[in-house]
Parts: sequence; structure tokens; C-alpha cells
Amino acid sequence: MKNALSNSIGACVRIVASYRKQFSALVCLALFLASLGRYWVSYDPRDSVPRDPETFRLAHNLAETGQFANPFVPLDTGPSAVVGPAFPAMLARLISEFGDGSAGIYAIKLTAVIVLSLQLAFFPLFSRALGMGQSTGFIAAAIWVVGKVGITRDHRPLGPPLVMFGWEAFYAAILIAVAVCCCRRYLDLSKDSSCRLAWLIGFLLGMLALFSPVAGVIFIGWFVWVAWRNSSVVLSKTYLIAFLLPIIIVTPWVVRNYLVFHRLILVRDNFGLELGVSNNDCATFGNAQNLGSGCFAKVHPNANLDEARKVLADGEPVYNQKKLQEAKYWIRSHPRQFFSLSALRLAAFWFPPATQRTYSLVGPGRRLERVTVYVMTLLSLPGLAMLYRRDKRSAAICVICLSLYPLVYYIVQYDYRYRYPILWVTFLLGAFPIAALCLKLWRHLIRVGQEMSGCSST
Repeated sequence: MKNALSNSIGACVRIVASYRKQFSALVCLALFLASLGRYWVSYDPRDSVPRDPETFRLAHNLAETGQFANPFVPLDTGPSAVVGPAFPAMLARLISEFGDGSAGIYAIKLTAVIVLSLQLAFFPLFSRALGMGQSTGFIAAAIWVVGKVGITRDHRPLGPPLVMFGWEAFYAAILIAVAVCCCRRYLDLSKDSSCRLAWLIGFLLGMLALFSPVAGVIFIGWFVWVAWRNSSVVLSKTYLIAFLLPIIIVTPWVVRNYLVFHRLILVRDNFGLELGVSNNDCATFGNAQNLGSGCFAKVHPNANLDEARKVLADGEPVYNQKKLQEAKYWIRSHPRQFFSLSALRLAAFWFPPATQRTYSLVGPGRRLERVTVYVMTLLSLPGLAMLYRRDKRSAAICVICLSLYPLVYYIVQYDYRYRYPILWVTFLLGAFPIAALCLKLWRHLIRVGQEMSGCSST
């Protein structure tokens, strides 16, 4: 009896191993379909493409006039570099193909849902590439879908939740995840065999820079870390390809900005505006809170006609430079208040608050989603420790993602969407201890079954 059971288990293991690729593909397909079903958006014939936020304003202008301009609602303020060009350009393409009515907005929403579903379907591949095993990715994606994470945000506390289709977060997240996994694979290859991968990394980083320039800090950290580990690699062909190709991809946009604004703007120029809106006498820690209190309407050109007129009069770069100087002066004059706001924003980034005027973990707004994020954030700490013991290189890359990417968001007003591009790292690390526990239980059950069968045979 015991031998028969052992043979049966061995046969099952061999069958699973022989069909591992097919099984992995089925798991990914199941996750994709589950995500589509969970996040599916219905067609509404009364719906239309909105004119706000800035990404939609720019998309409309691109589709109608071919100009990357006029991002603010109160007034046409002229040429802009307030956001990266890739996402508004993609929205403009969809608007051109499907119009700005119900078909257009449905195409935009459905595209976002498909991208989100693809990201979740690839979770097992991401976790395997980072040394955590495919089962970790499956568990992480399942928890994500059950918690319905990352599809809505409470932008205005007095209004209904808005879908996150108007921002680039979904697209940045999948680009970062694929690029991070490629960077991890690059570390295992020889200089000769990593040339193709270097081209892919460079392309991904170039596209990512055009979608979400903030994410560039992750890969700057990666390049520095790789060079620190082995200084001779800096002059290698593969390193130079991966490093220089993104610069080449971004160069046409930089040239456009120089020709339009007569100054060097790498990708976007809104840091001064965001820092000024986030740090002033009426500012609180979060975007929703500033909207609710009316502070946003006092200082942002998307809600204040006088501010929009200043943008038109000065030009966007000069206006942003002035806002930067005002913000720096306020920060120097109010160090305690700035430190308090930054501390709250750090807490909010890692533990998203309820939609209340003050920071609170208890209250209305995405309760299931927030609890899911809280649990996975806490579990990610032991998960990172486990990964360090198993794969130090993967652990280092995860630390680079989690430590460098959020830095700018500690000093500007909090918004839930800011964390989304690296939230997948938290979920994979958080699911790692769960996967290890499940594997331990499974082995224990097999051992108990073998012992029981051995007893029964005697």
C-alpha cells in the first residue's frame, strides 16, 4: 500500500513536471479571465470622454489640433509639458479612432482593464523571475483580485469614486514589472548572451520614461548598483546599450520641449507646481483632503482662473519655476509643518487612509481594498527577509523599487494612484510567506498521508 501510494505521488509529480509549461499557461489565462470578470466595465451610451484631468485635456487637444497644449480647464494656457507625452498620446489615438463619446470612453476604460488583467496574469512569471516561485505570483494575484485592488480611487470625498482610467498608473506598473524582471535576468547572463536583453531593457526604460518619468529613479538606482558591484561593466557593450537607448528614445521629446520653451526640460516640468500645491498655508497631506477643503481651488491652475492666467502670461516653465521658489521659501519658513505633512504622506503612501479630512485608517472609502493593502504591506517585510536568504540579487532590486520610487511622494500631496506602479512588488513579497506556509502544509499532508497508509498496510 505504501509503495503504491509513493508510486502514485511520483507519477503525479512527473506528469505535472512534463506539463509544467502548459499548466503555467493555463494558470496565467485563468488569472487574466478572473481579472477581466472582476474589473469588467459596462458600456454606457450616455458616457463620454471627460475634459478633466490634465491627461484628458491634452488628449483632446492632440486629437483635435495635433498640439500638446492646454492642460487646464479654466483657460487655454498654451504648449505644455505638464505630464509625460506617451499616455495622452495613447488616449488621443483612442479618441481619434472611436470618438469622444460613449464608444471612446469605453475603449479607454476597456484598454485599461485589459492592461490591468495582463499584469495580474503575469504575476506568476514576475514572481518566478524574481526567485519567489510561480505559486507566489498566483497567490498574490488571487488576493489582489479578491480585494479588488487598484481600479478605483476616492478622488473627491463628497462625490462618487472615480475610475483610475485617466492616469498612466496601469501602464507604468506593467512596464516597471517587465523591466525589473529583465534587469534581474540580465544579472545572470554573460556579457555575450545579454546583448538582446540589453536592447529590450533600453526600449522598456525609454517607453517608461515617456509614460512615467518618476519611475526612472528605480533604474538609475539599478544602473548605479550594477556599476558598484562591478565597475568594469560600465564600459561593456550591453551596459551602454541599456543605459543609452532610453536617452535616445526620449531625445525627440526633449528637443521638442527645447524648441517650444527654449529651455531644457527632460520629460515633464510640473514638479514646482506640485510642490507648491502640496506645501502652503492651507495644504493638508492629501489631494482629496485639499479638494474637500477648497485649498486646491485656491492654488492650482486647473481649478483657479487667476492661476491659469499666470500660466498663460509667464509660460508653463517659468510659472513652474516660480511655484518651485515659492514652495522652497514656504518649506524653509515652516520646517515643522513641512515635516509633519511629509510624515503623514509617508504613512499614507504605505497605509492608504480613509476618505476623511484627517489621516485615519478607520473610516469610509475602499475598506476591503485598504485592508488587503495593509495586510500585504505588513507581510512584505518577512517576505523580503525570506527573499534575501534565497536570492540576494532579487531582494536588492525589490529594495531599490520600494526605497527610491516613493521618495518624491513624501513631499507632495498624497494620492492613492501614486503607489500603484510598485504595488505589485508589495503583493509578491507579501504572498511569499503565504506560499511558503502553503508549501509546508502540503508537504506535511503528504507525509501524514504516507504515514497513515504505512500504518494501514501493517
